[in-house]
Formats: sequence, C-alpha cells, structure tokens
Amino acid sequence: MTVFRLVLSDLRSNAGIWTGALVVSAATAAAAAIAAGMLETGLELVTSGTRSDLLRAGGLATLASLVLVLTVVAVTAVLGNVTRLTIDLQRRGYALWQLVGVPSSTVTVIVRLQLAVVALVGSALGCLVAGPFVPAFLHFGLSESDGLRGLDERFGAVSGAAVVVGVTAVVVLSSLRPSRRAGRVRPVEVLREPEAVEGRTGWTRWTGAAVALLLASLMTLALAGAGVRAGSQVLLIGPLVTGAVIAVGPSVFPALLRAWTAVVPAHASASWFLARNAAAAAVSRSSATVSALVITIALPASITSGFATLGDAVRRTTGSEISGLAPQSFLLMLGGPLLVSLSGAAATVLMAGRTREQEGALVEAAGGSRGVVLARAAWESVILVGTAVLVSSAVLVVTSCAQAVALGVTAPGTLPHLGLQAAAPAALVSLVLMVVAGTLPLVVGGRRSVPLVLAAD
Repeated sequence: MTVFRLVLSDLRSNAGIWTGALVVSAATAAAAAIAAGMLETGLELVTSGTRSDLLRAGGLATLASLVLVLTVVAVTAVLGNVTRLTIDLQRRGYALWQLVGVPSSTVTVIVRLQLAVVALVGSALGCLVAGPFVPAFLHFGLSESDGLRGLDERFGAVSGAAVVVGVTAVVVLSSLRPSRRAGRVRPVEVLREPEAVEGRTGWTRWTGAAVALLLASLMTLALAGAGVRAGSQVLLIGPLVTGAVIAVGPSVFPALLRAWTAVVPAHASASWFLARNAAAAAVSRSSATVSALVITIALPASITSGFATLGDAVRRTTGSEISGLAPQSFLLMLGGPLLVSLSGAAATVLMAGRTREQEGALVEAAGGSRGVVLARAAWESVILVGTAVLVSSAVLVVTSCAQAVALGVTAPGTLPHLGLQAAAPAALVSLVLMVVAGTLPLVVGGRRSVPLVLAAD
C-alpha cells in the first residue's frame, strides 16, 4: 500500500514528465489500432470462405504486414526512447528516495509500476479516442487499392483490448533496463551529475541494427537479381535502414550534433552558444528527440524515394510509367507511424520543460535577457532538427543510390531519387513543431520569478 501511494504521489508531482509518456502511449495505441483493424477485417474475410474473399484477405494481409512493419519501426524507435527519457529525467528524485531509506529494488519496482499505469491509461485512452474512427479511416485508405474497395472494415473490443495489452507490455519491457539502472545507480553520483555524460548503445540495439541492415541488404540484392519484378522491396529498404540508424543513435547522434554545430563560431551569438552546449550536454533527451524527428523525415521520404527510383527503372525497362502512391494509400501506410513520431518529438521536448525553464532562469540570473532565453530555446530546436535532417539525408542518399545500382543491373542507367518532395515538408513541419514546443513553456512560464523557478524541485 505504501509503494502504491508513492507511485501515485510521484505521478502527480511530476505530471509534466509523465504526460509525455501518456501521450506517446496513446499515439502508439492509435497507430496499432489501424493495423489491428486491418487484421480483424482480414479474419472476417477468411471466415466467409469464398474464393474472392480469400484472395482479398491475402491482399489485405500483405498490406497490413507493411503497415505493421512501418508502425513497429516507429514505435520501437520512439516509445523506447521516451520510456528511457522519462526515467532519466527523474533519476535525481529516485536518488533522493534511496538517500531517505528506500531500497534500490523498491525504486525499480516503483518505476515499472508507474510506467505500467501510465501505459495502461494512455493506451486505453488512445483506443477509446481512435477506435470509433478506425473503420472509416481504413475505408478511406483502401479506397484506391485494387480489389480492396468496399470492405466491411472492423475494429472491435477484442482488437482494442489486444492493442492495450500489447502497448502496455511493450512499455514495461522497454523499461526493464533503464529502471534497473535507476534503482542501482549510486545516489551521490546522480546528485553530482544528473545527466548522463555520453550516450550508450546496448548489445540489443547493436543486434537489432545489424539484423535490420542485413534484411535491407538482402532486399537490395533481390532487386539486382529480379529487377522491377521485386519492386515491392523498395517500400521496406529505406524504413529498415532508418530503424538501424536510430537503433545506434545514442552513440552516433551526440557526436554528429557536436561536429556540425562546431562549424558555427561560438562567438557568433550568445544564444547559439548556450543552445549548442545545452543540446550537447543533455545527451539522453537530445538523442530521444532526434530519433523521433528522423522517423518523421526519413520514413516518408525513403518510401517516396524508393518508389520514384523504381519508377525510373520501369520506364527504362518497359517505356511505361507507373503511377505514384495514392494519397489515401500513403496516409494508410504512414498515418500511424507519423502520429507516433510527431507526438514523440513534441513529448520529449515538453517532458523536459521544467529542466529547460530552470536552465533559462539560470541564464537570467547570470544577466541574460528574456530574449536570449527564448532565442536559446529556439536555436536548440533548430539544432535538433538540423541533426535529424543530416541523419535523414544520409539514409536517403545511401538507400536511393543502393537501389539505383541494384535496379541498374537489369535496367541500365537507373537514376536515384532522394524523395525531397516528402522530406522537405516533413522537415519544415518538424521545425515549426519543435520551435513551438521548445519556446511555449518559457513564454507561458515567463511570469514566474527567477528565484521561484530555481527553487522548484
């Protein structure tokens, strides 16, 4: 009972941090509901037993598998990072608990219970909000798919319950390692240095990245062997490479961020200097935000890039044109993953709102103006988006060139297409979202006095 009260009281006192995990859990459930609805609709077709319905069920299963893979890539990248950031932002509080006598094993149990409660509530809310609209969304998304029009799209209570249980389980599983670390860390070490000095990538992430790259390589080789007949592979090569890069992001993103921001002289602007150092020092939250932004930019752009490169190969091989992905189909495939990535990017910034507010108060206490504080927050958002753009550009260049070379075996002269028509709008939306999320808490909290902000725990 004491542990349960501690769980609830901490959720209330750190509501700003936990709200981020709640929102991302809800977005994840909404995205998963789309794939679950497709699978449920396919099962209804199978039970009918007619040949035409079985053929339609097979086509729907293929499309559902693609949607599920894209959703898994986004959820794995975003949800795990948000979970880890949620714990990292409260490591100082967990250290204080240990100093007053709370056993480290109890701290670990509390953290996992907190995440389970938040994930359960968030995923349930996500299903309740999105569930009634899933059939209509599926009907719209399938309206341009041959043979899949006019289905009786479904999303029932059983599918909703499965989504809630699945999302909660994923959140809890993703918290096992960071929650164990939060319970075992030495209190004095955390109180002296609450932020991790450098990002670390565990063996599971390296293994996941290796598997994703292996699958992407095999699919690219299939393009070289079968040519345009294996054209469907282009829809997954880019997302798999994107997932691999994000898996090793904690080891890569901080170094890349420091490297490209060092090009701008430190004396160019005080706000830029402060933003660059803040982004480089806050390794955990910066990596989490960049990962979500890379999904937002690279995922749609890599699919657009692959489809355009395939179209160039088809034109050189047959002389005919292939139509691009219909907006309905594009939204069906990427609506859920983009919802997860955008909510994750905004959440990682808003979750650290108290920390950013205190950092801004320190700047003001040292003589900086309110304008410098706001400019620093805006520049930090620009730095994070800029890092994500560089990572996404590398993914697009590598995947598009590899696909063009592979397709060029059977269609000589195939040119790579970078998918800039999708990448540019995604980057612009990300920039606007991040600047608003980064500066809004400071604008809203502008009336609070500096001593009051610095005294807040």
